[in-house]
Amino acid sequence: MQAPSSRTLPPDTPRTDQDAAAAKVRLTRRSAAYWRVTFDNPPLNIVGPPEVRRLQQIVGEIEADPKVKVVVFDSAVPDHFMAHYDLLAPLSDSANMAPGPTGMHPVPDFMARLSRLKPVTIVSIRGRASGIGSEIALAADMRFASREKAFISQFEVGAGFSPGGGPMARLPRLVGRGRALEILLAADEINGELAERYGYVNRARCRTGSSTASSTPSPRASPPSTNRPSSTPSDWQIGRACRLTKRCRRGGTRSSRPSGALALRRA
Repeated sequence: MQAPSSRTLPPDTPRTDQDAAAAKVRLTRRSAAYWRVTFDNPPLNIVGPPEVRRLQQIVGEIEADPKVKVVVFDSAVPDHFMAHYDLLAPLSDSANMAPGPTGMHPVPDFMARLSRLKPVTIVSIRGRASGIGSEIALAADMRFASREKAFISQFEVGAGFSPGGGPMARLPRLVGRGRALEILLAADEINGELAERYGYVNRARCRTGSSTASSTPSPRASPPSTNRPSSTPSDWQIGRACRLTKRCRRGGTRSSRPSGALALRRA
């Protein structure tokens, strides 16, 4: 009896590891300026080497496209943004991964490149974000969480090993050294409300309406102002304003260069 051909498979059946990873980490271009990265690996959104390579591919596409202004990371799995790294896969699968463009292992390579992206990066957390899920949130520019559903943690010390995605460097900048040590050493879950109070996330939001919850802030009309320019800014101007603001946040501007609104006027 002949084996069934690939044409008999359902159209959504992954045929390679790359296809499987692309199905679990989906990139959706909502517009030229707005992209969305959705984790969809039920039941826990566990990430392993194939998914990390997919994240590297996505961050490379973002780096290469100057039209992208905003990238949102979210989850399609109820109650889980991302549980943790795949601890059941053979250690050699992770240890033997080729270094990324920064020269580091692909996990810290992705985190470093994510933190340096020119577009604004936002993480929407509805469910548990632990281990690498928390680290992705920390590497992004902004984090918005569900007040009812979000639980964030760095569980690694409780399991007997240290975190590998850079929370020791990024977390103290957000919550201070003492609270960062509390989070890292206690390895306990922090709910959305406490995470907001600590500064772990920008804001914890209650679910609104009966549709899919949105933890990211919704656009709203701005009040009229006589100080606003009469013409609508172009995508290029908005993108440049975002890049200048992010550069200032990182302390990357030089005193000899104009900054902020002055730089935009001269551009």
